[in-house]
Amino acid sequence: MNQSRLYTFIDQGKKSALYFLEGQKLIQDLVLTHEFSPGGFSCFRSAVLSVQLMLGLLKHGEYFCFYIDSESPYFRLKIEMNTQGLMRGMFYSDDLNVDPETVTGQVRQMKFLPSAEMPYQSIIDLQNVGINEIMNHVLSMSHQTKSRICVSDKSDQSFMLHQLPLTSHEEPVDSDEAFDRYMVPIKEIMSKGLTDHIPILNAFEKEGFKYLASQPVEFKCGCSQKQMIDNIGKLINTTDEDLFLPGEDALEVVCEYCKTAYRITKRDIQQRASSDSH
Repeated sequence: MNQSRLYTFIDQGKKSALYFLEGQKLIQDLVLTHEFSPGGFSCFRSAVLSVQLMLGLLKHGEYFCFYIDSESPYFRLKIEMNTQGLMRGMFYSDDLNVDPETVTGQVRQMKFLPSAEMPYQSIIDLQNVGINEIMNHVLSMSHQTKSRICVSDKSDQSFMLHQLPLTSHEEPVDSDEAFDRYMVPIKEIMSKGLTDHIPILNAFEKEGFKYLASQPVEFKCGCSQKQMIDNIGKLINTTDEDLFLPGEDALEVVCEYCKTAYRITKRDIQQRASSDSH
């Protein structure tokens, strides 16, 4: 299967940018890494295909984190991504049958800027927001853009129509009208499940969009043995708990994103503490 890509197009009038995510390989890789209930998978899929479109709005070197803390139904969802197209994500619920149609809880966003000491952060309340509308809710509440997102129900693909800034002499554009105008033809393109580069370009060019660029998008976790040792060491220092079982000098830590297992020993923790003291 071809690597997933985010495509950028512009319409003929140069009023709107279109970001199209061909995400079938990305979703496949996430499914192979995680275990989902049918409802949990549907929720996670929708979030990934929506949030990854934000890559089109990030500036070089930025890192974007998106978290849903849902209380009704209860689940936790995390997605983290950078401008290189690398992402990682996870979904957790103690209800194996969780199947949210709407969500009540909070969305937390963090955007790390290369030149800023502190990240941009926002917290947005969700009150019975449809699972496929969460990112549109976030865009309207938190981002100073006129953008709308649609996730396909026939393929692991999505798109975002983003209104470009107008010059002083241009008439305002009705972004909702433009989105509705393009909805039917783009949904028809997504229903075909195209994965090859040239057929995708041809399909959008037939609808009046000019191709600008594309970049690969892939699931890749940045965890490491050292990172896990640091995390366990900080946890021990914070809680003053002995995380090791009686008589055991090692424990296994599993990354919540990629499920890689790491063996951490007491000696690893002691060496870390010794290194920090110097």
